Amino acid sequence: MSLHPVVGGSIADHFRSVNLAPHQVLPMNQSIPNPPVLRQISVRAAMDLLLHEGPMSRAALAKKTGLSKQTMSEVIRTLEESGWVQVKGVVSGKVGRSAITYEVAANAGYALGLDIGATMVRMALVNIAGTIVEECEQPSGGLSGVNLLTLTHDMLETSLKRAGIAREKILLAAVATPGVVDPLSGALTLAPNMGDLSGLDLVAGLSKALGAGVVVENDINAAMVGEAWKGCSAGIENGAFISLGTGIGLGMMVNGKLMRGAHGAAGEISYLPFGADPYASESLDRGALECAIGARGIMERYRAMGGEAAAVREVLERAVAGDRAAHGAIAETARLTALLVVSVDAMFDPQKIVLGGNVGRHPLMVRLIGEALPACSRKRITVEASLLGSRATMVGAVALALNQLHNTLFSPQDLPSEMRLPSFVA
Repeated sequence: MSLHPVVGGSIADHFRSVNLAPHQVLPMNQSIPNPPVLRQISVRAAMDLLLHEGPMSRAALAKKTGLSKQTMSEVIRTLEESGWVQVKGVVSGKVGRSAITYEVAANAGYALGLDIGATMVRMALVNIAGTIVEECEQPSGGLSGVNLLTLTHDMLETSLKRAGIAREKILLAAVATPGVVDPLSGALTLAPNMGDLSGLDLVAGLSKALGAGVVVENDINAAMVGEAWKGCSAGIENGAFISLGTGIGLGMMVNGKLMRGAHGAAGEISYLPFGADPYASESLDRGALECAIGARGIMERYRAMGGEAAAVREVLERAVAGDRAAHGAIAETARLTALLVVSVDAMFDPQKIVLGGNVGRHPLMVRLIGEALPACSRKRITVEASLLGSRATMVGAVALALNQLHNTLFSPQDLPSEMRLPSFVA
């Protein structure tokens, strides 16, 4: 299986092994001829500078990369002819001839970041320079597998029309979804909240719906990447992302490496055997811990305390307002989540644990978890609410798609190397 590293912004070294496995060959509409490896390395060096430092002359590029002016001229000509680089302007006023500056042709191609959740689909289009040019979201609750794929197709069509982008310029899509995608069948597993998507060849279906090559990542892993790139985990090598919402999940970065496990199922904390009877049939299907602290578990706990509400959001609002049953249900959920936090800390010793998801990042939940921690751990554990909020998974998907695209286009295919993501994505 071919793997490409995913890196990010000023913390490139922290993503050395955040690998995303393409499930389908990337259908490139524009491509650079496959020159010798040394020339490919030169192309990568030039594009890395243009992406991160902005417009630059050939002489400046040659000086910064250590390449000869002649080599750099050939590299820029190749990139310009391929459509990835364009003339920015002319710098004059200095001694000698005026210098032509070059920049990344940002609109030459686009990648798509897609977060398909149990209740919402979020999508963002990003150009190759790293700027998000279009972003949208639509509720997904109640849609069947095929209809959900149709929704993603319609969202993309609307976004393309709004942004004035031709469909053929979408070169790659990275899709983040709960559960684990089987690398052979493309089927989604360990995703009880995704209904009819489980068992469907998700990769083939999404590729057809989106009209582009598709790579798939677990949604919580993607959220971890998003927070490590643009959120409150930026700059750290060991971090954790715990999501509490409709379902629960864990994304872990250890020594700069995103953990997936032998079968891609690392972080499926739903199945930790506490919180509920781990031998019960529902626990075997959904996971004992998710039965206790997932949205359904919170609602059942609130009703058992005599409360009535239609959604967890209402329970949280009532808890803030002083409703005793609501506060009791949320406090018990926080107590159990504190045990999860201590477990994650004991196993991985992260510098910081980020709480995400509609429930996990709620200020009351964050506060109650923090208050519960001293009762079950003498260690000071840093816990923070997600900085990116509901966008964390989508931002992570954008990062994965953009970096995969950069690596495919501009890194040596015979000698894989890593490219940093631009640091100015909106």
